[in-house]
Amino acid sequence: MNKKVWITAFIASFALLYIIFGFWIAKDTNIILDKAMAADRNDQEYMDPSVLNRINPITSGATTADFSYDSSKHKVGIVFPLHFFFVSKVFVTHEYDQPDFGFKEPLTMDLKLTNGHWYATNVKIEP
Repeated sequence: MNKKVWITAFIASFALLYIIFGFWIAKDTNIILDKAMAADRNDQEYMDPSVLNRINPITSGATTADFSYDSSKHKVGIVFPLHFFFVSKVFVTHEYDQPDFGFKEPLTMDLKLTNGHWYATNVKIEP
């Protein structure tokens, strides 16, 4: 095989691997947001406690109502990950809509690959 074929094969393999990692990051981002909204404090394997405190509406101070999470009312937008395989910066919008409480907020999360899944280390919520 000539050099051009090897270079093309390498670039195509790299692009495919990058895309596959992107889908994996998107799947774990959805898990992180669901767990943070539900305030699942028993499961700290997906996020730093500060991430949970910033995303969850009760701990962040967004609502003082008797909030109970309903996953059917939570929508996660398209996850856009920029990554270098073991670390990632994720841009996503999530919204929650119920009669007495709702929001739509863009998030930027820093993730790192830990123990076979993505772990949120930091989150920034846009106003």
